[in-house]
Amino acid sequence: MNELGAGADALSTVLSHQGAAYGSLLELASREEQAITDGDVGTLTAIVDEQRQLLDVLHALETERMTALTAIAAATGTQIDVLTLTGISLMLDREAGEALTARGLTLRAQAEALGRANDRNALLLENSREIVDRWIQYLRTIVSGALTYTAEGEPEEASGHRVLDRSA
Repeated sequence: MNELGAGADALSTVLSHQGAAYGSLLELASREEQAITDGDVGTLTAIVDEQRQLLDVLHALETERMTALTAIAAATGTQIDVLTLTGISLMLDREAGEALTARGLTLRAQAEALGRANDRNALLLENSREIVDRWIQYLRTIVSGALTYTAEGEPEEASGHRVLDRSA
């Protein structure tokens, strides 16, 4: 096998492993969404640990991907910063080129799906935080005395009635 073919095979293998890692992250994002909606902090903590481990794996795979690209660049006399999957695929025989392109497209789709899932979970977390903040404000109002509003939305003067007795 020539150097280009060996580099392309290594790149294809790395893309496959990256796809598996992204698939695992996507599954974790789904579990994370459920944990957020359930308010399950223990599960969220475990998921964050799993995500960190997968990100470490992805970091190592990125190093392997760059090594494969360096080999391809050396084999083709092309600068590494101009190599693309499409360009590499065109340098290979039809079957190998199509397989590499398919892996790249699959990886891109997984990355985009993961981005959407992370955006959704971030929004859920933000909304959860806002709900907690509102509850805290509400509870503070109860403890400090009932607060009522006029028809214009202005706070009414306290009537002297307390929701909680100071002796409680």
